[in-house]
Amino acid sequence: MKYDIGIIGGGPAGISAAITAASKGRKVVLFEAHGFSPRLRSVAKVADYMGIPDISGNELMDIFVNHLRQTEVEVVEEKIISLKEVGEGFILGTPHGEYEADSVVLATGISRSTLFPGEKEFLGRGVSYCAFVDAPKYKGKRVAAIATVPDAIEEIEYLADQCEQVFFFPRYQGFVPPKKKNITVILDTPTEITGTDKVTGIRAGDEFYNVQATFVFRASDPLNSFLPGLQIRGRSIYVDDQAETNIEGVFAGGDCTGQPWQAQRAAGQGQKAALSAIRYLSRRDEGVSSHFYVLD
Repeated sequence: MKYDIGIIGGGPAGISAAITAASKGRKVVLFEAHGFSPRLRSVAKVADYMGIPDISGNELMDIFVNHLRQTEVEVVEEKIISLKEVGEGFILGTPHGEYEADSVVLATGISRSTLFPGEKEFLGRGVSYCAFVDAPKYKGKRVAAIATVPDAIEEIEYLADQCEQVFFFPRYQGFVPPKKKNITVILDTPTEITGTDKVTGIRAGDEFYNVQATFVFRASDPLNSFLPGLQIRGRSIYVDDQAETNIEGVFAGGDCTGQPWQAQRAAGQGQKAALSAIRYLSRRDEGVSSHFYVLD
């Protein structure tokens, strides 16, 4: 099925973008893989959201999600693992399917985690963010899996089905040890991913683990991991004042575009990104060039 706008992220920015676009009659699909903003849900009290004083982050997100469910937006609770430009549109890939959209809004939030030493250097050469895509490459081999979110367990168990051994480094509270016998839980903190031209090991505590790949699972992957060429400034997607990125047809809003990291700002930016995407589609359909982004 083809959509006008594909939205990646189900926090305040993504939901705001989806509701706005749907209210304008656009066909929208939204992708959210981590329970709709676990970061905001963890906030005990939100006192500054206009019109809704003294509410928990979890309650506020439930209000947003309930509104979303009352629209005609299709919600796909899977993570995006690929985003490809095809013709004048995009193909958004999840572990279980592909979706076509004429434009994309990035509302991915931002990972507060610091990259592990070696993670950036070996990305694509043994470092991966998706087991469903890359695990078969390491069939019968030894791999490491670092997880900061509990919903990574499905992918870690898939790794165990494919690989000889999985060294699992849980970095979140309350984890339940997986039952598969070839998953070894390591409680030490990973300190370095090592290798030469590709990954050959990982260090944690005083130990070295000989592995051929390291899989890292976070609530938000590095912003340009699935869209090569996306311009990043520091830890944020670089956008102009109309929420356009440097890639035509791709817009962004919310925490992924910089501070302050606040729900009300994210919601407003999500709305701006959706309206800009709608203008882009209207101009494109009329045969008018709409991308005026200038890189400096």
